[in-house]
Amino acid sequence: MKGSEMMNSNFIVPTGNIVKEYLEEYGITQKQLAERINSSEKHISNVLKGNSRLTEEFALKLEKVLIGIPASYWLNYEAKYREQVAREEELVRINDWDLKTLAKRFKFKEVFAGLEMSLQQQAIEMLKLLKISDFNNFEKVYGQLAVNFMEDGGEKEAIAIWLNMCEAEVEIQNEDITNVAYKESELEKNLSKFRILSNNNRTELSINSCRKLCNKLGIYLVLCEAITNSKVRGALTTYKNHPTIYLSGRFKTHSHIWFAFAHELGHLLKHYNKNEIFISYEETTNVGDIIEEQANAFARDFFIDHEAYEMFSAKTIFSSDDIKKFAKEQKTLPEFVVARLQHDKKIKYNQFNYI
Repeated sequence: MKGSEMMNSNFIVPTGNIVKEYLEEYGITQKQLAERINSSEKHISNVLKGNSRLTEEFALKLEKVLIGIPASYWLNYEAKYREQVAREEELVRINDWDLKTLAKRFKFKEVFAGLEMSLQQQAIEMLKLLKISDFNNFEKVYGQLAVNFMEDGGEKEAIAIWLNMCEAEVEIQNEDITNVAYKESELEKNLSKFRILSNNNRTELSINSCRKLCNKLGIYLVLCEAITNSKVRGALTTYKNHPTIYLSGRFKTHSHIWFAFAHELGHLLKHYNKNEIFISYEETTNVGDIIEEQANAFARDFFIDHEAYEMFSAKTIFSSDDIKKFAKEQKTLPEFVVARLQHDKKIKYNQFNYI
């Protein structure tokens, strides 16, 4: 089998084996090759056995002896071979890891569900997802992530995985907005359009329309299901110099998803910094966080006028007709009114869910 065929196969033999084949074809012995390229027979032997790396200098000399075979051929093959050796050595190292513990800690079963992959392969793919070369580097890169939500049962591994899964979806879910500049003034002009879109209670359709409008404004929007114990609702970050909103769809209700989106809009308008990431968790984890409270206030007032709500919520008894009437006056869905009243404990958590 010639070198080109070997290079295209899953198994690549040492470059020296291919050199041997060509030397035999050209009728050149190792001793003769040593003489022709002014090298020791020992060095030639080590290169042919794969014990020594085939260098650029050696390839250039070989090019002048084995006519018609450029140095680039040998160097490309050598690079492929050395890569294979390195990968094999990596697998040996990975086999020494406690893969079952890593699989549990980094949610292999959840992330790679349905994929026929060995634990070793899953470990490698998780490292790629997290953009680290070794799990020992995780704390250095993600150690300060979401410190304030750990007390509430959240896991930084889960949030780190979710953030990177969202990033992997940006270009899949969105249009190319490379040439679309984000302008805060344009976003402010279009806030009413987002609110209109929220009134379509067919959630998937309304979020798809929301994403299209975001893209026209130079904003990426990704909807990616949350990882267990990430406890995340959404995040605002930057991808390729564009503001980017991630939503987890946590709780899976129309009002929760849209409230999370409006919350991130609040961050975008009030706090956006290309070098920072804002992560929104379950509300209990954000108590006392002024920035989060400002974003929450923006989201609440986005759907319902603050003063009008204060007057309406002053009542002690609410009926479904009251809620529907008020929602109609606010040009919003009754679902948003119910969610707000439940959140403020004006009604029971499960009350009026049917509307």
